[in-house]
Amino acid sequence: MIKKHFHALLFAFISFPSLADIVATPENEDICKQKYVKEVFDQQVQYSNSQNTPQVRRTAERHIDRSREVYNETNSFCSALNYLLNDASDELLDDFQRAKEGESQYK
Repeated sequence: MIKKHFHALLFAFISFPSLADIVATPENEDICKQKYVKEVFDQQVQYSNSQNTPQVRRTAERHIDRSREVYNETNSFCSALNYLLNDASDELLDDFQRAKEGESQYK
């Protein structure tokens, strides 16, 4: 029974186009906005969890900040969402070891 549901769920995920393929249109922006809010909320949970290491918290903080910059530059939730889902882990990786002044994890 569980295996059957798993396969149905797997098929559903494979059947839908990648979020990276979403083109920003007025209709898609509403969808992207909802998904972006959820992704930022998930990052905020990582950032707010005092059990996480300073590195995990710093990473979440920078991903949130950079995604907001992407939104401000493009005025597109789809672009900001694409950053969080596809580009966030690569773009700032080299610099994440050093806290910056103004960040909550700065010492």
